[in-house]
Amino acid sequence: MEQHVKKQNSFFQTRMNQAKLGAYYTDPAHCQWIAELLEFPEGEEVCGLEPAIGDGNAIITVMGRRDNTNIHIFGVELNEATADMAINHPLIDECIYGNFLTDAVITKGAFSFCFANPPYGEEDGERLEWRFFNKIIPCLREQGIFVFVVPYYVIAEPLFLKAWHTNFTMECCYRFHEQEYKKWKQVVLIGRKKEKQPVKEEQMAEIRRDFDSPEKILLLPKSYAGKKIRVLPSMKKDVAEFKNKEFNAERAKKCLCRSALDDLVKEKITQQKFIADDLSRPPIMPNAGQMYLMAISGAGQGLVGSEESSDRHLQRGMVTNVEESEMRIDENGRMVEAVQKFSQVGFHIIENSGMIRRL
Repeated sequence: MEQHVKKQNSFFQTRMNQAKLGAYYTDPAHCQWIAELLEFPEGEEVCGLEPAIGDGNAIITVMGRRDNTNIHIFGVELNEATADMAINHPLIDECIYGNFLTDAVITKGAFSFCFANPPYGEEDGERLEWRFFNKIIPCLREQGIFVFVVPYYVIAEPLFLKAWHTNFTMECCYRFHEQEYKKWKQVVLIGRKKEKQPVKEEQMAEIRRDFDSPEKILLLPKSYAGKKIRVLPSMKKDVAEFKNKEFNAERAKKCLCRSALDDLVKEKITQQKFIADDLSRPPIMPNAGQMYLMAISGAGQGLVGSEESSDRHLQRGMVTNVEESEMRIDENGRMVEAVQKFSQVGFHIIENSGMIRRL
């Protein structure tokens, strides 16, 4: 078995590198047959995760999203062009552009369903299927359903079988049909997440016997009439975090340009021209009351002047409450303190040289 895995590594590593530019999606017919094994709750929300979502059609088919508006799909995609397609797909709620293994920040235990057909091969001496498996587990809630499409030789490894049965109760395992199986040796595992529990050695011996040959694994039924695997509800509001680890300003800018918020954001972050630039009549010196209104409303503040004339400066109107007192003699001939309170309007000017003046 180990020798067989090593022979396959170079091929699947090449396949993974090509997949960054091309696309190797799960066969649509097999997705439909997998969907027939599952039962989603009627009238309740279900959040599904796909860590290598591609164009999204695989998980959309498996979850029956086209016929169920209560299903919410969240995905991660490494190819930027494909990620943009998924982001704009009307049946996909959220998609992160990036590497699921290193770039995605996702709320733990928020999903009751996951479909994954990850890249196959090795990276830094570790199989990618293993790395995806280990990162997916925390994303699923207890009793969540995990549909995992991987090559047979990966699941036949004793270490993988032990990890699978430690974290999941096996619901079923099927082999893809011959035409597809010849391509990637794919099988589909469906498990229900359980409280982590070590597997006894005698159990492992029996499990290994069940997987020591691909012929022992039944073909995925094309027409399933048995008891379906029930998926539990999960709420979209509970997915508190689903984002890139690092903020990508260029992509945010690109998305904003296509958004209805574009004009609003530009209005908030763009420095408007100084009001005097747009005057259609000769300016009239404002009186004290008008200056007060201008100062509290923000008129007349901002960048003023120009680089050409070297009088570029920043000004801002301010209103401060002032108290003044003086000693007076009242009508009885006594000396008293008279306090006067009033609002004082002023303008602070920061000149190009850095000097600050107050008018």
